[in-house]
Amino acid sequence: MEIVPEIMRLKPSATLAINELVIKMRKKGQKIYHMGFGESPFPVQARVKKALCAHADKKYYSPTQGFLALRKQICSFYEKVFNLNFKPKQVIVALGSKSLIFHAIAALEGPLLLPTPSWVSYQHQAYLVHKKVVYMETSPKSSYLLTPSLLLSSLEKTHLDLSKQKLLLLNYPGNPTGQSYTKEQLEALVPILRKHNVIVISDEIYSLISYNGQNHYSIASLYPEGTIVTGGFSKDRSLGGYRLGVLLLPKRNDDVKRAILSIVSEIWSSASSPIQFAAIDAYNPNEEMMNFIQRCTDIHGIMTNYVYRRLKDAGISCVAPKGGFYLFPDWNDKKKILKSMNLTTSKKLAKYLLREYNLASLPGSEFGMPRKYLSLRLSTVDYDGGLVLKEYTENTSIVQKNPIKFVEQYAPNLVTACDILEKFTSSLQ
Repeated sequence: MEIVPEIMRLKPSATLAINELVIKMRKKGQKIYHMGFGESPFPVQARVKKALCAHADKKYYSPTQGFLALRKQICSFYEKVFNLNFKPKQVIVALGSKSLIFHAIAALEGPLLLPTPSWVSYQHQAYLVHKKVVYMETSPKSSYLLTPSLLLSSLEKTHLDLSKQKLLLLNYPGNPTGQSYTKEQLEALVPILRKHNVIVISDEIYSLISYNGQNHYSIASLYPEGTIVTGGFSKDRSLGGYRLGVLLLPKRNDDVKRAILSIVSEIWSSASSPIQFAAIDAYNPNEEMMNFIQRCTDIHGIMTNYVYRRLKDAGISCVAPKGGFYLFPDWNDKKKILKSMNLTTSKKLAKYLLREYNLASLPGSEFGMPRKYLSLRLSTVDYDGGLVLKEYTENTSIVQKNPIKFVEQYAPNLVTACDILEKFTSSLQ
């Protein structure tokens, strides 16, 4: 059977592939330290679980756009939590924000501007619909954030028609770097976006997992007419397997909504009805739910900061995290000795650590960085989320006074992973 050339370029998502590999290795009895896959480990919040069970009999198809009651609840959530004002008619609910991002890329005209490093699927989604991708390589000096000068130079170097529509995909707090934008940094980008007809798809799936003094600020507040916001509850409420995402459109964009809903209707039909009923509770910004989200965020911050400090103490270059549960360290200052070990690409580096140390990670090249840029994406969620959340909830003040002891006692895999990275790096001296 012959395969479409664009599909031949694809391979299974690197994040899903590493997780499946680790599961297989663990089933064979191998001890693997898993920093390769980012799945928030906490249990389903009690009210959400109860709501799902109560609506298990809701077996009928929902409207393609999602239940009105859920869309109203999502609007209330975004207004209270982010001070963003949307109407239910501006909200689309579907099978995960991943699919909604793809639908938006497919529906909207123009090439895709993509700051790298970026999440593994963005570029491939664009290729699937024959869309040109303009890579904008960021650096640790700018904390891997898109700057106005990089945006302008990228527009000029690629000889794009500046009058025609272009798309920019922003993800913050970001996967793989854990970096985020301040209000001032976003304000500096907006005049360029407006002037050069750039539509922003703002992937804010990690927005509530912000810490270290970082408050999330949506670019939709500054550029409402040109921003599409996507999100969901897979990260901050640990509901990845529920596969429900949210897309929020600017006002007066009925044509865009119609186009996206047409794609959804032809491929997915609608999101699961029982899951949507559970989502009404998950998107209720009451005190119980917001406390649950905050506790999980606190733990993500404790775990990720611990790993960051261990990396820095080991002499590994890494930008301090602002949110999410990822770090993006690099060994570019060790290129000479790594070359003598035939570790000349980030993929070879990741494979070496898995083979020699049983440490699973992902190479930076999977996130759009040059092959010889020796970076790895590390996830910081390899621990028992139920146990950790229970201990933190019951002893919050004690944990906050001594977070290192907390990590050492309840996240031994993370501690050992840090030991491994320290040992490996010290061997390069």
